[in-house]
Amino acid sequence: MKKSLYVTFFGEFTLSCSKLDKPAAAHGQSSRRVWTFLQYLCAFHQRGVSQEDIIEAVWGEAEVADPVGALKTILHRARMVLEGLGFPDGKKVLLYRRGCYSWSPEVELHLDTEELDRLYARFSAAPEESLSDVLEFLPRYGGDFLPDEDVNSWALSLRTFYHTRYLQISWGAAKLLQGQGRFSEAIDICRTATTLDPYDERAQLLLIRLLHASGATQTALRHYRTISELYMNQLGVSPSPEMVALYQEISRAGSEEKLELGAVREQLLERGSVKGPFFCDYAVFQDIYRLTARSMSRSGDVAQLALLTITEGGEEPLEARQRVAAMDALRDFGLSILRPGDVAARVSPSQVLLLLRCASRERAETALRRILAAFVCTLIGKKVGIQATLLPVLAAGVQEGEGVFSND
Repeated sequence: MKKSLYVTFFGEFTLSCSKLDKPAAAHGQSSRRVWTFLQYLCAFHQRGVSQEDIIEAVWGEAEVADPVGALKTILHRARMVLEGLGFPDGKKVLLYRRGCYSWSPEVELHLDTEELDRLYARFSAAPEESLSDVLEFLPRYGGDFLPDEDVNSWALSLRTFYHTRYLQISWGAAKLLQGQGRFSEAIDICRTATTLDPYDERAQLLLIRLLHASGATQTALRHYRTISELYMNQLGVSPSPEMVALYQEISRAGSEEKLELGAVREQLLERGSVKGPFFCDYAVFQDIYRLTARSMSRSGDVAQLALLTITEGGEEPLEARQRVAAMDALRDFGLSILRPGDVAARVSPSQVLLLLRCASRERAETALRRILAAFVCTLIGKKVGIQATLLPVLAAGVQEGEGVFSND
């Protein structure tokens, strides 16, 4: 009679003889190499594993004096782990014959990776028919393949493979639920997927669409701004044109019903503090800039465009965390001295654009010096510098010189 061995790779590596038994987990044992040995044999259980392959999997590029002798000890300890799970004789479970390691034919392995493989194939062929099975599986997905392991290339490639497969099946299920009007379930799936991988733009786009479709438009807009800031801080990039277009589409979306002016004014009212400049995305900044330039041609007012750039502190480039700290200090302390009518937008990980409205060049220079002085008083401001460049907003095609300021 065959005995079963249930194996999980997603979230953490565990072994158990029954779904009801408490599994044995790698973090509860002392020898990492014993568990790497078991992981590799489970992952490739459908074929025999050569001694050369298992040495590469367990030790990688590390030098070991007697790998064959060390493997004998590891095999013995791995069999003891299996006996601790309930197998009467580990030697009859893990076999070593003619230079190859394998599982006994009397042991039937059940892997969560293979469950995902089967489900993915069925879902790809018949998505609607297998949707209920996908929805049952997704909450049981514990995370990436061996996420806590500092593993060799064999595990890294599988981690990437199953990470992609999970995201694809999650996105597909959420799209089907969206088509069925089951927005709450689809949102939950997308939130879980984007928590695991916040840089998967397809899932982020779908989540924003679902939030908007469910009536949570302001939540959708806030989520876009959160993602925009994350991409800038961690990747140094702005959201894709598709995501920006979606944000603009949702922002402009209006009701088909006739509007009452008082209700519109209430919606337009800015909540909370109005101190400091108006922070916005670059796409919004462009519209405000163009509107300002248009109005200047009739009013005769002047405005200034400034670019603040965080400079490297010394010969080494700034680390991402230093850029984030510097940008936070610049926003919270330096830019807080600006007027509520001024406008600011972050355009790169280390740059901020300012639109100083109704400001002469002299007043703009004074404002920039005050910003630099406030920033240099912060802890991070003592370690990094800021360079400020200034140009007039062009209302009639007049090109003027560029001024440069720095706290270096």
